[in-house]
Amino acid sequence: MPVFPPNKGQEVYGGKVMHTLDYSKLDKEAARELLKGKKVAVVGYKKSAIDLATECAQANQGAEGQPCTMVIRTLHWTVPAYWIWGLPFFLFYSTRSSQFLHQRPNQGLLRNLLFPLLSPVRKAVSKFIESYLVWKLPLVKYGLKPDHPFEEDYASCQMAILPENFFSEADNGKIMFKKTPRWWFWNGGLEFEDNTKLEADVVLLATGFEGKKKIQDLLPQPFSSLIVDSSGIMPLYRGTIHPLIPNMAFVGYIESVSNLQTAELRCKWLSRLADGLFKLPSIKKMLDQTSEEIEVMKKTTRFYKRHCISTFSINHSDEICEEMGWKCWRKNNWVSEAFAPYSSQDYGEED
Repeated sequence: MPVFPPNKGQEVYGGKVMHTLDYSKLDKEAARELLKGKKVAVVGYKKSAIDLATECAQANQGAEGQPCTMVIRTLHWTVPAYWIWGLPFFLFYSTRSSQFLHQRPNQGLLRNLLFPLLSPVRKAVSKFIESYLVWKLPLVKYGLKPDHPFEEDYASCQMAILPENFFSEADNGKIMFKKTPRWWFWNGGLEFEDNTKLEADVVLLATGFEGKKKIQDLLPQPFSSLIVDSSGIMPLYRGTIHPLIPNMAFVGYIESVSNLQTAELRCKWLSRLADGLFKLPSIKKMLDQTSEEIEVMKKTTRFYKRHCISTFSINHSDEICEEMGWKCWRKNNWVSEAFAPYSSQDYGEED
Protein backbone atom coordinates (compact mmCIF):
# COMPACT_ATOMS: atom_id res chain seq x y z
CA MET A 1 0.00 0.00 0.00
CA PRO A 2 1.40 3.45 -0.91
CA VAL A 3 2.01 5.90 1.94
CA PHE A 4 -0.42 8.86 2.11
CA PRO A 5 -0.60 12.08 4.15
CA PRO A 6 -3.01 12.11 7.13
CA ASN A 7 -6.71 11.86 6.19
CA LYS A 8 -5.89 10.99 2.59
CA GLY A 9 -5.33 7.26 2.93
CA GLN A 10 -7.50 4.17 2.67
CA GLU A 11 -9.20 4.95 6.00
CA VAL A 12 -11.24 7.81 4.45
CA TYR A 13 -12.42 5.76 1.47
CA GLY A 14 -15.77 4.01 1.57
CA GLY A 15 -15.14 1.40 -1.12
CA LYS A 16 -13.04 -1.72 -1.60
CA VAL A 17 -9.23 -1.54 -1.90
CA MET A 18 -7.23 -4.57 -3.02
CA HIS A 19 -3.66 -5.19 -4.12
CA THR A 20 -3.05 -7.34 -7.19
CA LEU A 21 -1.36 -9.89 -4.93
CA ASP A 22 -4.67 -10.45 -3.14
CA TYR A 23 -6.73 -10.19 -6.33
CA SER A 24 -4.72 -13.03 -7.89
CA LYS A 25 -5.86 -15.34 -5.08
CA LEU A 26 -9.54 -14.97 -6.07
CA ASP A 27 -11.17 -17.66 -8.18
CA LYS A 28 -12.65 -16.70 -11.54
CA GLU A 29 -16.20 -16.25 -10.26
CA ALA A 30 -15.18 -14.18 -7.23
CA ALA A 31 -13.00 -11.93 -9.40
CA ARG A 32 -15.83 -11.38 -11.87
CA GLU A 33 -18.26 -10.60 -9.05
CA LEU A 34 -15.84 -8.04 -7.62
CA LEU A 35 -15.63 -6.18 -10.95
CA LYS A 36 -19.04 -6.61 -12.59
CA GLY A 37 -21.17 -3.47 -12.63
CA LYS A 38 -18.62 -1.58 -10.52
CA LYS A 39 -16.70 1.60 -11.14
CA VAL A 40 -13.15 0.29 -10.91
CA ALA A 41 -9.88 2.22 -10.72
CA VAL A 42 -6.68 0.32 -11.52
CA VAL A 43 -3.56 2.11 -10.28
CA GLY A 44 -0.50 1.34 -12.42
CA TYR A 45 0.51 0.81 -16.03
CA LYS A 46 2.64 -2.32 -16.13
CA LYS A 47 1.70 -5.85 -17.13
CA SER A 48 -0.46 -6.73 -14.12
CA ALA A 49 -2.34 -3.40 -14.32
CA ILE A 50 -2.98 -3.77 -18.05
CA ASP A 51 -4.25 -7.34 -17.62
CA LEU A 52 -6.48 -6.23 -14.73
CA ALA A 53 -8.01 -3.42 -16.75
CA THR A 54 -8.75 -5.84 -19.58
CA GLU A 55 -10.41 -8.30 -17.19
CA CYS A 56 -12.45 -5.45 -15.73
CA ALA A 57 -13.62 -4.37 -19.20
CA GLN A 58 -14.64 -7.93 -20.07
CA ALA A 59 -16.62 -8.23 -16.83
CA ASN A 60 -18.51 -5.01 -17.63
CA GLN A 61 -19.86 -5.74 -21.08
CA GLY A 62 -23.42 -4.65 -21.86
CA ALA A 63 -25.50 -1.59 -21.09
CA GLU A 64 -25.08 -1.87 -17.32
CA GLY A 65 -21.32 -2.24 -17.50
CA GLN A 66 -19.13 0.47 -15.98
CA PRO A 67 -15.82 1.75 -17.42
CA CYS A 68 -12.51 0.91 -15.77
CA THR A 69 -10.09 3.80 -15.27
CA MET A 70 -6.34 3.24 -15.28
CA VAL A 71 -4.53 5.75 -13.03
CA ILE A 72 -1.06 6.19 -14.50
CA ARG A 73 1.91 7.90 -12.90
CA THR A 74 4.69 6.70 -15.24
CA LEU A 75 4.09 5.65 -18.84
CA HIS A 76 5.88 2.62 -20.28
CA TRP A 77 6.14 1.22 -23.80
CA THR A 78 3.74 -1.61 -24.60
CA VAL A 79 4.05 -4.13 -27.41
CA PRO A 80 1.16 -5.88 -29.23
CA ALA A 81 3.20 -8.93 -30.33
CA TYR A 82 6.76 -10.14 -30.81
CA TRP A 83 6.95 -8.77 -34.37
CA ILE A 84 8.18 -5.32 -35.41
CA TRP A 85 7.56 -4.18 -38.99
CA GLY A 86 7.40 -7.85 -40.03
CA LEU A 87 10.65 -8.80 -38.26
CA PRO A 88 10.85 -11.08 -35.20
CA PHE A 89 11.50 -9.09 -32.04
CA PHE A 90 14.42 -11.28 -30.94
CA LEU A 91 16.56 -9.89 -33.77
CA PHE A 92 16.75 -6.52 -32.00
CA TYR A 93 17.82 -7.52 -28.49
CA SER A 94 18.10 -11.28 -27.95
CA THR A 95 20.95 -12.49 -30.18
CA ARG A 96 24.71 -12.22 -29.77
CA SER A 97 24.95 -9.81 -32.68
CA SER A 98 22.24 -7.50 -31.29
CA GLN A 99 23.62 -7.57 -27.74
CA PHE A 100 27.06 -6.69 -29.11
CA LEU A 101 25.67 -3.16 -29.51
CA HIS A 102 25.04 -2.83 -25.78
CA GLN A 103 27.36 -2.29 -22.86
CA ARG A 104 27.98 -5.29 -20.63
CA PRO A 105 30.11 -6.10 -17.58
CA ASN A 106 33.74 -7.14 -18.16
CA GLN A 107 33.60 -6.12 -21.80
CA GLY A 108 37.29 -5.33 -22.25
CA LEU A 109 39.24 -2.48 -23.81
CA LEU A 110 38.19 -3.04 -27.44
CA ARG A 111 34.48 -3.02 -26.64
CA ASN A 112 34.95 0.03 -24.41
CA LEU A 113 36.42 1.84 -27.40
CA LEU A 114 33.71 0.63 -29.78
CA PHE A 115 30.78 1.29 -27.46
CA PRO A 116 30.47 5.08 -28.08
CA LEU A 117 30.74 4.49 -31.83
CA LEU A 118 27.79 2.08 -31.70
CA SER A 119 25.52 4.56 -29.91
CA PRO A 120 23.80 5.78 -33.14
CA VAL A 121 22.95 2.19 -34.06
CA ARG A 122 21.43 1.51 -30.63
CA LYS A 123 19.34 4.67 -30.85
CA ALA A 124 18.24 3.79 -34.38
CA VAL A 125 17.05 0.35 -33.25
CA SER A 126 15.04 1.91 -30.42
CA LYS A 127 13.54 4.54 -32.75
CA PHE A 128 12.70 1.85 -35.31
CA ILE A 129 10.69 -0.08 -32.72
CA GLU A 130 9.05 3.09 -31.40
CA SER A 131 7.94 4.06 -34.91
CA TYR A 132 6.15 0.73 -35.29
CA LEU A 133 4.45 0.96 -31.89
CA VAL A 134 3.21 4.52 -32.54
CA TRP A 135 1.90 3.40 -35.95
CA LYS A 136 0.32 0.18 -34.72
CA LEU A 137 -1.17 1.35 -31.41
CA PRO A 138 -3.27 4.46 -30.58
CA LEU A 139 -0.65 5.73 -28.14
CA VAL A 140 -0.89 9.35 -29.29
CA LYS A 141 -4.71 9.27 -29.31
CA TYR A 142 -4.85 8.29 -25.64
CA GLY A 143 -1.75 10.23 -24.54
CA LEU A 144 0.12 7.02 -23.76
CA LYS A 145 3.33 7.61 -25.69
CA PRO A 146 6.25 7.66 -23.22
CA ASP A 147 8.85 10.41 -23.35
CA HIS A 148 11.76 8.03 -22.76
CA PRO A 149 13.25 5.65 -25.38
CA PHE A 150 11.92 2.13 -25.80
CA GLU A 151 15.34 0.74 -24.92
CA GLU A 152 15.06 2.04 -21.35
CA ASP A 153 11.91 -0.01 -20.70
CA TYR A 154 13.41 -3.11 -22.29
CA ALA A 155 16.63 -2.71 -20.29
CA SER A 156 14.63 -2.56 -17.04
CA CYS A 157 12.30 -5.47 -17.90
CA GLN A 158 9.26 -3.18 -18.01
CA MET A 159 8.10 -3.83 -21.57
CA ALA A 160 4.56 -5.26 -21.37
CA ILE A 161 2.88 -7.44 -23.99
CA LEU A 162 -0.67 -6.17 -24.51
CA PRO A 163 -3.76 -8.38 -24.40
CA GLU A 164 -5.22 -8.59 -27.89
CA ASN A 165 -8.37 -6.61 -27.09
CA PHE A 166 -6.91 -3.97 -24.75
CA PHE A 167 -7.21 -0.96 -27.04
CA SER A 168 -10.44 -2.19 -28.63
CA GLU A 169 -11.98 -2.07 -25.14
CA ALA A 170 -10.60 1.47 -24.77
CA ASP A 171 -12.17 2.41 -28.11
CA ASN A 172 -15.50 1.08 -26.80
CA GLY A 173 -15.23 3.26 -23.70
CA LYS A 174 -14.68 0.35 -21.30
CA ILE A 175 -11.10 1.37 -20.42
CA MET A 176 -10.23 4.99 -19.67
CA PHE A 177 -6.94 6.62 -18.72
CA LYS A 178 -5.97 9.23 -16.15
CA LYS A 179 -2.35 10.41 -16.02
CA THR A 180 -1.28 12.02 -12.77
CA PRO A 181 1.94 12.35 -10.75
CA ARG A 182 0.07 12.11 -7.43
CA TRP A 183 -3.22 10.77 -6.12
CA TRP A 184 -4.94 10.05 -2.82
CA PHE A 185 -8.26 8.80 -1.47
CA TRP A 186 -11.48 10.64 -0.72
CA ASN A 187 -14.72 9.12 0.53
CA GLY A 188 -16.04 8.33 -2.95
CA GLY A 189 -12.88 7.31 -4.77
CA LEU A 190 -9.61 8.96 -5.83
CA GLU A 191 -8.54 12.59 -5.98
CA PHE A 192 -5.74 13.93 -8.16
CA GLU A 193 -3.17 16.71 -8.14
CA ASP A 194 -5.19 18.76 -10.65
CA ASN A 195 -8.08 18.86 -8.11
CA THR A 196 -10.27 16.49 -10.14
CA LYS A 197 -11.93 13.48 -8.56
CA LEU A 198 -12.74 9.97 -9.77
CA GLU A 199 -15.66 8.03 -8.34
CA ALA A 200 -14.76 4.41 -7.72
CA ASP A 201 -16.43 1.46 -6.03
CA VAL A 202 -13.25 -0.64 -6.18
CA VAL A 203 -9.58 0.43 -6.27
CA LEU A 204 -7.07 -2.17 -7.43
CA LEU A 205 -3.42 -1.43 -6.72
CA ALA A 206 -0.93 -2.73 -9.29
CA THR A 207 1.88 -0.76 -7.67
CA GLY A 208 4.61 -3.33 -7.03
CA PHE A 209 5.43 -5.69 -4.19
CA GLU A 210 8.31 -4.11 -2.21
CA GLY A 211 10.39 -7.24 -2.77
CA LYS A 212 13.51 -5.92 -1.05
CA LYS A 213 11.58 -4.91 2.06
CA LYS A 214 9.88 -8.31 2.27
CA ILE A 215 13.28 -10.03 2.15
CA GLN A 216 14.67 -7.64 4.77
CA ASP A 217 11.73 -8.40 7.06
CA LEU A 218 12.42 -12.14 6.76
CA LEU A 219 16.07 -11.91 7.78
CA PRO A 220 17.45 -11.22 11.26
CA GLN A 221 20.10 -8.63 11.99
CA PRO A 222 22.80 -8.06 10.89
CA PHE A 223 21.81 -9.71 7.59
CA SER A 224 18.72 -7.59 6.92
CA SER A 225 20.82 -4.41 7.03
CA LEU A 226 23.25 -5.84 4.46
CA ILE A 227 20.67 -6.74 1.79
CA VAL A 228 20.45 -3.37 0.03
CA ASP A 229 23.46 -1.27 -0.96
CA SER A 230 23.81 2.51 -0.75
CA SER A 231 22.05 3.00 -4.12
CA GLY A 232 18.98 1.04 -2.99
CA ILE A 233 19.80 -2.05 -5.08
CA MET A 234 20.19 -5.63 -3.90
CA PRO A 235 23.57 -6.81 -5.31
CA LEU A 236 23.54 -10.49 -6.26
CA TYR A 237 26.53 -12.27 -7.75
CA ARG A 238 25.37 -14.28 -10.77
CA GLY A 239 21.90 -13.07 -9.83
CA THR A 240 21.92 -15.52 -6.93
CA ILE A 241 24.46 -14.95 -4.11
CA HIS A 242 24.73 -11.81 -1.99
CA PRO A 243 28.49 -11.23 -1.58
CA LEU A 244 28.06 -10.34 2.11
CA ILE A 245 25.75 -13.31 2.81
CA PRO A 246 27.43 -16.07 0.74
CA ASN A 247 25.65 -18.98 2.42
CA MET A 248 22.20 -17.85 1.29
CA ALA A 249 20.89 -17.95 -2.29
CA PHE A 250 18.17 -15.83 -3.92
CA VAL A 251 16.79 -17.35 -7.13
CA GLY A 252 14.43 -15.39 -9.39
CA TYR A 253 14.93 -11.94 -7.88
CA ILE A 254 16.97 -10.31 -10.66
CA GLU A 255 14.93 -10.23 -13.85
CA SER A 256 15.78 -11.00 -17.46
CA VAL A 257 13.96 -11.17 -20.77
CA SER A 258 13.07 -14.79 -19.88
CA ASN A 259 12.91 -15.22 -16.12
CA LEU A 260 12.22 -18.96 -16.21
CA GLN A 261 15.16 -19.73 -18.49
CA THR A 262 17.56 -17.57 -16.47
CA ALA A 263 16.37 -18.99 -13.14
CA GLU A 264 16.83 -22.54 -14.44
CA LEU A 265 20.44 -21.87 -15.45
CA ARG A 266 21.16 -20.15 -12.13
CA CYS A 267 19.76 -23.18 -10.30
CA LYS A 268 22.13 -25.45 -12.23
CA TRP A 269 24.99 -23.14 -11.27
CA LEU A 270 23.86 -23.13 -7.63
CA SER A 271 23.58 -26.93 -7.44
CA ARG A 272 27.16 -27.30 -8.69
CA LEU A 273 28.34 -24.70 -6.21
CA ALA A 274 26.63 -26.63 -3.41
CA ASP A 275 28.28 -29.85 -4.65
CA GLY A 276 31.69 -28.21 -4.36
CA LEU A 277 32.48 -28.40 -8.09
CA PHE A 278 33.76 -24.82 -7.98
CA LYS A 279 34.19 -22.08 -5.40
CA LEU A 280 32.95 -18.53 -5.16
CA PRO A 281 35.44 -15.74 -5.83
CA SER A 282 36.48 -13.44 -3.00
CA ILE A 283 33.94 -11.03 -1.56
CA LYS A 284 35.76 -8.14 -3.23
CA LYS A 285 35.58 -9.76 -6.67
CA MET A 286 31.89 -10.54 -6.25
CA LEU A 287 31.16 -6.97 -5.16
CA ASP A 288 33.16 -5.64 -8.11
CA GLN A 289 31.10 -7.81 -10.47
CA THR A 290 27.75 -6.68 -9.04
CA SER A 291 28.90 -3.05 -9.01
CA GLU A 292 29.83 -3.28 -12.67
CA GLU A 293 26.40 -4.72 -13.56
CA ILE A 294 24.71 -1.90 -11.68
CA GLU A 295 26.86 0.70 -13.46
CA VAL A 296 25.82 -0.79 -16.81
CA MET A 297 22.18 -0.49 -15.76
CA LYS A 298 22.65 3.13 -14.65
CA LYS A 299 24.11 4.04 -18.05
CA THR A 300 21.33 2.25 -19.93
CA THR A 301 18.09 3.21 -18.21
CA ARG A 302 16.67 5.67 -15.69
CA PHE A 303 14.80 2.71 -14.18
CA TYR A 304 18.04 1.01 -13.10
CA LYS A 305 16.73 0.15 -9.63
CA ARG A 306 14.67 -2.57 -11.30
CA HIS A 307 17.75 -4.80 -11.58
CA CYS A 308 17.44 -6.47 -14.98
CA ILE A 309 20.00 -8.10 -17.31
CA SER A 310 17.96 -8.14 -20.53
CA THR A 311 20.48 -6.20 -22.67
CA PHE A 312 23.40 -8.43 -21.62
CA SER A 313 21.59 -11.69 -20.78
CA ILE A 314 23.74 -13.84 -23.09
CA ASN A 315 26.94 -12.50 -21.54
CA HIS A 316 25.46 -13.22 -18.09
CA SER A 317 24.79 -16.82 -19.12
CA ASP A 318 28.28 -17.10 -20.67
CA GLU A 319 29.91 -16.19 -17.37
CA ILE A 320 27.76 -18.69 -15.50
CA CYS A 321 28.74 -21.41 -17.98
CA GLU A 322 32.43 -20.55 -17.58
CA GLU A 323 32.26 -21.01 -13.82
CA MET A 324 30.55 -24.38 -14.26
CA GLY A 325 33.23 -25.47 -16.71
CA TRP A 326 30.83 -25.48 -19.68
CA LYS A 327 31.52 -24.05 -23.08
CA CYS A 328 29.96 -20.61 -23.55
CA TRP A 329 28.97 -20.74 -27.20
CA ARG A 330 26.14 -23.29 -27.27
CA LYS A 331 24.94 -23.25 -30.89
CA ASN A 332 25.88 -25.72 -33.62
CA ASN A 333 27.17 -23.17 -36.13
CA TRP A 334 28.38 -19.59 -36.40
CA VAL A 335 25.26 -18.28 -38.13
CA SER A 336 22.98 -19.53 -35.36
CA GLU A 337 25.42 -18.29 -32.75
CA ALA A 338 25.27 -14.78 -34.17
CA PHE A 339 21.63 -14.41 -35.19
CA ALA A 340 19.49 -16.96 -33.29
CA PRO A 341 18.06 -16.32 -29.82
CA TYR A 342 19.12 -18.44 -26.87
CA SER A 343 16.57 -20.66 -25.11
CA SER A 344 16.64 -23.10 -22.20
CA GLN A 345 17.29 -25.93 -24.68
CA ASP A 346 20.69 -24.41 -25.42
CA TYR A 347 21.74 -24.95 -21.82
CA GLY A 348 21.21 -28.69 -21.51
CA GLU A 349 23.39 -30.74 -19.18
CA GLU A 350 26.97 -31.36 -20.32
CA ASP A 351 28.68 -34.67 -19.72
